[in-house]
Amino acid sequence: MFEVTGESVLMLYGAHLTGAPASSLLVVTEKAPSDAARQALEKSARSLEFGDAPVAWTTLETEEGALGAEDVRTIVEGLDPVALVATDAFAAEALSAAYRTPLTVDAPNRLLGRTAVIFQDFEALMETPADKQRAWALLKKLR
Repeated sequence: MFEVTGESVLMLYGAHLTGAPASSLLVVTEKAPSDAARQALEKSARSLEFGDAPVAWTTLETEEGALGAEDVRTIVEGLDPVALVATDAFAAEALSAAYRTPLTVDAPNRLLGRTAVIFQDFEALMETPADKQRAWALLKKLR
């Protein structure tokens, strides 16, 4: 029953959204992530035991245009993930506007009962082993 809503959200926002209707982790990002960032987040989701099809991806800005706060809230509530990751300040701002609440970057937050890890710039944390460890430490807060 829950997958019907997720499937309709995936169809409605297909240009901005990929994943499975039952994905338990939703990643929100301004632009499509690099392969390194995508692989790191998918590996982290598996390590944190988020399930078989753990990650759905919302790209806020595509060739189709940009998503607004109401779109972001519709996606999150329609997919109803267990947890959220915002990969950059733009995504953090979109989630903050969607839920009308301030969010703290580079820290775990709560959004309507969900844990949300908000990064200032996840891509930048993929540069050095020390920064990767900082990102992993924050991602572990999703449990």
